[in-house]
Amino acid sequence: MKKLLLSMILLTSSHLGWAVAWDELSNDQQRVLGAYQDSWEALPETRKDRLVLGSDRWLSMDGEQRQQMQKRFRKWQSLDLSQREQLLQRWQAFSQLSPEQRRQMRKGLSRFNQLSPERKERLRKRFRNLSPEERSRAFQRMQRRARSNR
Repeated sequence: MKKLLLSMILLTSSHLGWAVAWDELSNDQQRVLGAYQDSWEALPETRKDRLVLGSDRWLSMDGEQRQQMQKRFRKWQSLDLSQREQLLQRWQAFSQLSPEQRRQMRKGLSRFNQLSPERKERLRKRFRNLSPEERSRAFQRMQRRARSNR
C-alpha cells in the first residue's frame, strides 16, 4: 500500500536531477521505500527523484496527516480508470492556474464545505443539471464574485 500511496503523492512532481543510489538513502527513506529496493537501480532517475521527494514528504507528516493520506489513497484506488483520468485532468488544470486563481478556488471550496450536507447536495444536483454553456456562465459569475470579494 505504501508503494501505491507514494506514487499518488508524486503524480505531479517534476524531475529534480538528484537521484541517489539505494545505499545513499537514509534508513527512514529505505524503510518507506522498501517496496522498491529490489528494482531501485532499474528505475528511471526521474522516478527515483520523485520517490525520494515523496518519502521525505511522508516522513514529515504526523500520524493524522498520514491517516488522511491513506484514506485519500484508498478512495483513489476505488475509482475506475475513467474517474482517475478525470481527476488527473482536473488537477493538471488546477495546477496551471495562477496562484491567485488557486487561492480563489480554495476559498470557494472552503465556503462550500461549510454548507450543510443538504445544501451541498442541492447545489451538486443543480450543477449536474446545467448544460455546458450554463456551467461556463456559472463559472464566470463565480469568478466575478470572487474578484469583487477581495
